[in-house]
Amino acid sequence: MRRGTRQLLCAVAIAMVGPQLSAQAPKDMDPAMALKQGFGEVSGWLLKAAEMVPPDKYSYKPTASVRTYGEMLGHVADGYNYFCGRATGKKVEWSDATAQGKTDKTTIVSALKTATSACAAAHAGEAGRSPLLIQNFGHASLHYGNVVTYIRMLGLVPPSS
Repeated sequence: MRRGTRQLLCAVAIAMVGPQLSAQAPKDMDPAMALKQGFGEVSGWLLKAAEMVPPDKYSYKPTASVRTYGEMLGHVADGYNYFCGRATGKKVEWSDATAQGKTDKTTIVSALKTATSACAAAHAGEAGRSPLLIQNFGHASLHYGNVVTYIRMLGLVPPSS
């Protein structure tokens, strides 16, 4: 991921997270705990979205120029692997391996669950204050918005509704 893109994602995440966290979190809540809760919410929605869409719709894409549903969720898993891996000190480089690999429902749901667990562990440990976790939250939130659009176009109701 390019540096400018990461900086933009961080700015978007802060703009998105700030109002959410202040509205949801008690005044005395630690910012790392508030971020952990925010990530828990959006990652939960993404997992539910992955599980609710039928397997035959994982190849769906609204136009030829965008990712399929499976590729979109694979991209989210790739983001989790990158941001949360780096936050915990791993020498991880950005990889589109999940998004560009097998994108059937079974593969993607499994990859997303594994990556979500790794991020939850990052939030629970020493990495919980890493700016990379803010970037991850922004990236996940951004793409949950995409996922909502795909789900609505498939005639389904998003988990957050």
